[in-house]
Amino acid sequence: MPEKQMPDAILPYLTAAIDLGSNSFHVTLVDTRPNQGGAPYTVVSRAGEKIQLAAGLDENNHLSDAAIDRGLNCLQRLAPKLAAVDPKNCHVVATNTLRVAINSADFLIKAEAILGVPIRVVSGDEEAALIFTGVVGEISCTEFKDNDKLVIDIGGGSTELIQGCNDPQILHSFPMGCVAFSQQFFPQRKITQDGIQLAVNAAQSTMANKLPCFQAKGWQVCIGSSGTVKALAHISNLKQHGICYLDRGSMALIEQKILA
Repeated sequence: MPEKQMPDAILPYLTAAIDLGSNSFHVTLVDTRPNQGGAPYTVVSRAGEKIQLAAGLDENNHLSDAAIDRGLNCLQRLAPKLAAVDPKNCHVVATNTLRVAINSADFLIKAEAILGVPIRVVSGDEEAALIFTGVVGEISCTEFKDNDKLVIDIGGGSTELIQGCNDPQILHSFPMGCVAFSQQFFPQRKITQDGIQLAVNAAQSTMANKLPCFQAKGWQVCIGSSGTVKALAHISNLKQHGICYLDRGSMALIEQKILA
C-alpha cells in the first residue's frame, strides 16, 4: 500500500496496530477510508525497532530487567506516533515472549501506561490467525490471492505455520524462534556447521508431530512473512516476476556464505 503524510489532527478513521514481538516492536498507522485505487485502506506510516526481548528470558522464563527496559524505552520512542489516533482505534498485541515470561506483568503494566491503551497478549493460535489475515490482505491484489497457501512466520520466540486459502484451515505455533535459537545454538554469534545441524535437528523434532497435517492438506504457494525470511531473500537476491523467493538451492548457498 502507498504511504502518505501523517495528518496534524486526530482523525476518527486513523487506526494503529502495534505488535510487541519477541524480536522487534512495530507500529503501523492506516487510514481506513477506501482509497482511489480501490484498496480498503492506505498506510500512513510504519515504524519499528529490533530490541530482541526474547534474549532477556532465562531458563526459568524470567524476563530480565535489561530486556524490560529495552522494551519500555522503545515504546517511549514509538508512543508519539500514536498522537493522532483515537485510543479506541489503537490495537496492541504481545506475542511469545510476553506469553511465556513469568513476570510479564512487570513489563505490561508500565507499557500500558506509556501507550495509554490496553495490551492483549495473544495465544499462539491467535497469533497464527492474525499473521494469516495480514498476509491475505497484503496479497489480495496479486496472482496468489486464490491459491492454497502455506504461510511461515519465523519470529523471535516462536514460529507459526498456517495453511489455507482465504481463511486459515490448519495452524500451529511452534516454540522456536530466531532469537531463542541464536542463543541456544550460536553463542557469541559464532555460526558453525555443528551448530546449524543441531538447530535443524531441534526444529525437525519440534515440528515432527504437526508437519504431517500440513503435508496432507498441501498448498500451491508458500509465503514467508517475517523479518528473518525477508533477510534471507535479500541475501539470495532471487526474483521471479518481480517477487523475491527462496528455494533449496538458494538456502544451501546462503549456508555456504555464512560458513565461509
